[in-house]
Order: sequence, then structure tokens, then C-alpha cells
Amino acid sequence: MQQSAFIAHSPYEIGDKVNITFHGAIGIVGGPVTARSAEVTITDILAVHSCKRQQVNFMYEINETKVLQLVEWEAVKNEK
Repeated sequence: MQQSAFIAHSPYEIGDKVNITFHGAIGIVGGPVTARSAEVTITDILAVHSCKRQQVNFMYEINETKVLQLVEWEAVKNEK
């Protein structure tokens, strides 16, 4: 069994209110407001660690119902 450790800092905290636009399993933060936009509360934070890539991604539970990956609008806009 491989042992791995990580240190990571989430840009959000439990209880933060964030305006997001829903796009499947992704929430886009800071983007244009659409009919799929809403203010949500972060109720849990999950750190997903890849041993192979040595990378940590955060997933966020919102409003105690849905788990999403939050992506900044600038990152989405630059992919196009």
C-alpha cells in the first residue's frame, strides 16, 4: 500500500455564501448571472487527493444537498 500525505488550503470555508452558475456537476463562480445562477451556502468541503498526480482538488457540498466542483469563471473563459 502506498502512503501519501498532502497540505492544501481551500479558498472557501464552511458557511461561506457563494454566487454560482450551475453547469452539470460544476459550479462556476464569478461568471455572468443566468437563469441557472443562485446564491448557495457551502456546508461541507471534500479534498480529493490524486496520488499519481500529487494534486488535490476540492469538492463542495452546497445547501446540504449537492456536491459540486467549483471553478472560477476566469479559468472557464480562458479555456475557450
